[in-house]
Amino acid sequence: MSFPSGNLPRSTTTLTGQRRTRLIAAAAGVIAAVVIGSLALANANAVHANHGLPHGTILARGTFADATDVQFRTDIAGKHQVMNVHDSGEVIVQNVTIDPGANTGWHSHHGPVVVVVAAGTMTLYQANDATCTPHVYTAGQTFIDPGQGNVHIARNEGSVGIQLLATYFDVPAGAGPAIAHPNPGNCTGF
Repeated sequence: MSFPSGNLPRSTTTLTGQRRTRLIAAAAGVIAAVVIGSLALANANAVHANHGLPHGTILARGTFADATDVQFRTDIAGKHQVMNVHDSGEVIVQNVTIDPGANTGWHSHHGPVVVVVAAGTMTLYQANDATCTPHVYTAGQTFIDPGQGNVHIARNEGSVGIQLLATYFDVPAGAGPAIAHPNPGNCTGF
């Protein structure tokens, strides 16, 4: 059904207003994550874990006050992807450190994740990549993990610690930010 410009039914206008509110709320969440990441960059040498494994400290956890839809569009491993989250669950902001030679283990996330690399160099491998192509992210770079079943592993192949600030969307109430997965076998040697 089409309507002449400016003559939209009232319910469509209301839906547009609700959607605008949700998008503004989602943008505010992303801005908050960037601010927290910026604060962490001011203290980028704070990579203290020396246990050889990834370490994560949850800095904040909350639920959107209003029903909120989130959408990210990005190129991941050379493929354009769109991640949609309807009525997003909880949001978690986490500080993750990975010592030299350590890795996160193969895992996925419930929903999309905005990751700021605050210190070090992280190498990411995707389980669905038969060639096991490394994707390298360095301090000051930000990327989107699509979540929603995307299995991957992050490795510290350098000589200094990595610090990541991650904001996880659509985490079920009470759940952790990551879901462990078995090694898919596409990357030999780890």
